[in-house]
Amino acid sequence: MLRFSLLLLFVLVGVPHARAADVDDPEVLANLAVERQPGLDALAAQTDAMRAVATTARLWMDPMLGAELSNLPITTPILGAHAMSGLQFKLQQTFPAPGEIRSRTATAEARVLASERDWDAAANALRGEVRARYQDLAVLRQLEAVTRAHLADLDRLIGAVDARYRVGSADQHDLLQLALRRDRLGEFLADFSAKQEMVLASINGALARDPATPITTPELSALVPLPQDAAARQEALGSHPDLERLRSMAAVARAEAEQARFEANPEPTVWLGYRVRTEVPNGDPGTNFVTAGVSVPLPFASTKKYRALAQAAEARARAADESVASRQARLLSMLAAAEAQYARAAQRAGTYRTLLEPAARAALDSTSSAYQVDRAAFADLVRAEVDLLDVQRARLLAESEAASARADILTLLGPSAAPDGDDR
Repeated sequence: MLRFSLLLLFVLVGVPHARAADVDDPEVLANLAVERQPGLDALAAQTDAMRAVATTARLWMDPMLGAELSNLPITTPILGAHAMSGLQFKLQQTFPAPGEIRSRTATAEARVLASERDWDAAANALRGEVRARYQDLAVLRQLEAVTRAHLADLDRLIGAVDARYRVGSADQHDLLQLALRRDRLGEFLADFSAKQEMVLASINGALARDPATPITTPELSALVPLPQDAAARQEALGSHPDLERLRSMAAVARAEAEQARFEANPEPTVWLGYRVRTEVPNGDPGTNFVTAGVSVPLPFASTKKYRALAQAAEARARAADESVASRQARLLSMLAAAEAQYARAAQRAGTYRTLLEPAARAALDSTSSAYQVDRAAFADLVRAEVDLLDVQRARLLAESEAASARADILTLLGPSAAPDGDDR
């Protein structure tokens, strides 16, 4: 364990970063994707719509103003033709039940917050997608560079074998075998180009720009330490955007349940009327009247309705709470897996960098020199070349795996990783 710790420390500190000044930073690209992605703009517009709706939550019902001609005889439809005739003006207002406006406002505000949390979760997922695809693009280019270097080595080996073949010191099948291997590697290069185009298009799609827009990646994936310590990472995981989104859904459901309980209370309606009358000849003097009244609905059906709505909302809140617990457990396991993946990949990358790759290179050089003086067989030469290629590929994949695991951890930590200054 001590040896591994010292090796990992050497790899993380002693090996310089391979990122040049003109290499695109994946965190810059991730933030650029958040700025440009129309899908996030659509979520932001939905939040604006929620805010606009929330401003109406405190409003009362409109007052009603009415005018009525009443008790006019059919045969003589004019005021004063009958003692009961008159022109009635009426002003009516329905008052919210106690606590109703407050509960409606709380529900509207909870929905706005939930919409904001939807944006946060989508933005974090988008950043994670860009980080992951960037690492894919980097390792594809690194593997392509290694393959091209081995093609050059093969050309040199073919030249050496051909020189021996011309003087009768090598067999033709040795030369043909090397040429076949070179041609197969050359064909394999086309796969790298196609896969890079696919990944590049995916990244640029996340950034909402032309799929062919160039993106530069480092020649070497530097092993960067993880942000924070293990305890801080676990604590930060509690504020993951997915968890906050689920918590906001639970808050909306609880607010809706509370609102339903207040909506069940009857809303009184108060009115004030003024009746203009006309004197009836030889009869009523036509005195004007004032009327006032109040009405309250009898909540037979509405009580059952709102009680059912409250129960349904409480059930949704419980479901969201359980989803939070489930998602948090999954995130913790994902964090633990990513940390273990990073530790092992960093260990492998350090071993390959400091021990195995230099040894494989030395073995190839030694075998090549021995082959020139008939002290090594052709099969040994090919095996040494294959071993070097395998070691270099394994080293690149280990570095890429460590970088990918770190990118996954940054996405799991979400905005809480920003204070380190390395992630945003």
